[in-house]
Amino acid sequence: MTRYRGGTYSHTVDVIVFTDGSTARTDLIRLNPNIDAYSLDFAGIAPTRPSRYSADSWSAVPHLQARAHETEVDWILRNSYPNLSTVVLSARLRAAGYPLGGRNITEHEAIAGTQAAIWYLTNGLELDDRPLDVPITVTTESGCVRVEFDGERQLGGYTARVSSETGAILRLQKSADGSDWSDVAASTVTVPAGGAIVSRTLGVGSTLSEHRHGTRGGGHRHYRLVVDGAATVEDLTFRLDGSGRYRNSEPVVHLYHHLLAGARAAREAAVTPALDATAAVVGGELVGPFRLHTASAATVRAPQGHQVIHAGGADASALVAPGEDFHLRPTPGSTGVTLRIEVPGEQSGFGGRVITGVVCDERDGHCTPLALAVPAQLIVEFDVRWGTR
Repeated sequence: MTRYRGGTYSHTVDVIVFTDGSTARTDLIRLNPNIDAYSLDFAGIAPTRPSRYSADSWSAVPHLQARAHETEVDWILRNSYPNLSTVVLSARLRAAGYPLGGRNITEHEAIAGTQAAIWYLTNGLELDDRPLDVPITVTTESGCVRVEFDGERQLGGYTARVSSETGAILRLQKSADGSDWSDVAASTVTVPAGGAIVSRTLGVGSTLSEHRHGTRGGGHRHYRLVVDGAATVEDLTFRLDGSGRYRNSEPVVHLYHHLLAGARAAREAAVTPALDATAAVVGGELVGPFRLHTASAATVRAPQGHQVIHAGGADASALVAPGEDFHLRPTPGSTGVTLRIEVPGEQSGFGGRVITGVVCDERDGHCTPLALAVPAQLIVEFDVRWGTR
């Protein structure tokens, strides 16, 4: 496989922001001939000339030997782009409860979320997923509720649950320093007696701060909701104007969380394949029963002339469920066989290994190791021997 110097105009390039404020470009790493891959080391360096890569194992990447996350990365590669289309991936995100709205995740967002999840496992880098519309402090005072954000925010509206026996009037105020306050235009809401859930949409630019010509205007760091009347304000939330909810694109953040949650579940459910022969005996034409211990159903194959059958007598060339007993009908006179266990590595389960790409040339040894986006089937062989008395 050959990796060429990356281009700068790919339509799938995206930029992600980490919690420390640093940024990184993301894209699929495309190897010749026609193999997609992801970076396995944020600190790796892209080649400046064509570099030869060879397929290898997880343990062949030095910095990964201290990070036992092959199971998680394998699950991510199986359950994200390009192994799954953006349409299928979007359907899975919606089914998991993530609010994508009416559109599907794009290719560049799918790649960015996937690469961010992999770098979290291989380098400990955390995607910035802090909601920008959530204040860092909320203080209830006499006659008002004060909030402070961790930076300037333009607000597009607010919602609150107000309890009041006699009714009240709410109005939003803004401040750059938390001392000098001014009313936000068209922010006043009248609450009827008995209280209500109120929602107010603010005018465009109503919370825009002053700025010099040629610079982008920000909002305000401090806001307060002033209450005229006897009322209690709860569940105060805000909507932003002029920015997304996160410093990263929302679909990228959603996919990042979805993939890491699935990867952790796969890690917990992972089972090292084992064959239990403690109850096996040789009786007539059959040897067994054997019991398979895997995370999901697997195919048990025997060499030609031997037959694997279920406990009920059916041919077991189909899948054998975890914990299910099966027998072997060997060829007459044989005293042993090698059983081949093929764990299919289904989209929802664990069963594969990560095929890595490592540079072949010592001069390029510092170049980024890769995870090939090619799911690998897990195959385990067991030698079974028996004798007769």
